[in-house]
Amino acid sequence: MSFPPLERALEKISNRYLLVVLAAKRSRQLNRGAPAQVEVKRKKWTTVALDEVSEGKIQPKRPEEPKTEAPAVPADEG
Repeated sequence: MSFPPLERALEKISNRYLLVVLAAKRSRQLNRGAPAQVEVKRKKWTTVALDEVSEGKIQPKRPEEPKTEAPAVPADEG
């Protein structure tokens, strides 16, 4: 069975698991009243979230890597 919104969204985000997490978080936001970034044609928020992904309206946020400084190395005495 084919699910067109999912197939279109997978063209933008190839990692299926990342896509599911992103769509779930976005659908919760929509359910709580966040404005949709696409025209709402369907009743289910998860489908609206997948439509937003497939149109490039939302992207996954990559966690920032902690900035680490190189340890101070004492200068050679000599």
